[in-house]
Amino acid sequence: MNRRLLSALFLAALGLCAASPLPVETHARVDAATAKASLSDEHRLEILRLLAYEYATTLQPLPAARGEKEAVEVNAQGQLNETKLRQTIANRGAAVQLGEIVQITGIEFKRDSILVEINGGGKKKKKWYERIVIQGTGGSIGGAPPPQQGPAPGTPANTLQGSWVTLNFDGRVPDLSGTQVKELLAAVLDFSRQSAAVPWIESIPEEFREAIKNKKAMAGMDRQMVLAAKGRPDRKVREVKNNIETEEWLYGNPPFVTFVVFVGETVVEVKEFR
Repeated sequence: MNRRLLSALFLAALGLCAASPLPVETHARVDAATAKASLSDEHRLEILRLLAYEYATTLQPLPAARGEKEAVEVNAQGQLNETKLRQTIANRGAAVQLGEIVQITGIEFKRDSILVEINGGGKKKKKWYERIVIQGTGGSIGGAPPPQQGPAPGTPANTLQGSWVTLNFDGRVPDLSGTQVKELLAAVLDFSRQSAAVPWIESIPEEFREAIKNKKAMAGMDRQMVLAAKGRPDRKVREVKNNIETEEWLYGNPPFVTFVVFVGETVVEVKEFR
């Protein structure tokens, strides 16, 4: 009788062990479940708000890619495709060198990847960045405003060329937070260093700083200040009147258009039509 009781207790103990997975296995299942969830509207907006306009220091040279297919590739574990990077740089050359400050100027969400545009991208387009609009109850919610398409203020001239970095996932983009996206990009971009815009913005007159904060252009600004305030223009028009050459930067579409008029490098007039 005692022998049977001991056997039953032993079998019961084995059953309990089998039913209780190890903590590591439990954690792995949670990660797998998270990976199966597609990117939520909330996290999509968070990624845009956290990374749009952001400056970073390059931890790798970025190629002068002619198209998005030549983007620097990082996988779902944050691992860089070094073979492709070396090959693309060998074929195209480097648009940005190691240790330079760059700006994220566009983010595009695809089914199985997130494409990050650096310094305007390797191939100029009229309107690469599209605003993200998420439908919700009672209307729609707009994403972050289109980021600046110009170079980071105060950056060296050789950073004016752009490139792309793409985060590739198996199947579809999982439900990642903005912080997680930054962590995945850590093999290529360092976001921890001070932004290049800080010393530049502090060096300009207070009236221009306030205008930039309010996304306004004003007379007396230079091109970098206007780019910081309003981003790249939708159109440019050059004219010569009375032997004076002017360049107009146009923002918006009729009837809501802003004209920023330059003579040389300086804004001489701002006209707004509302």
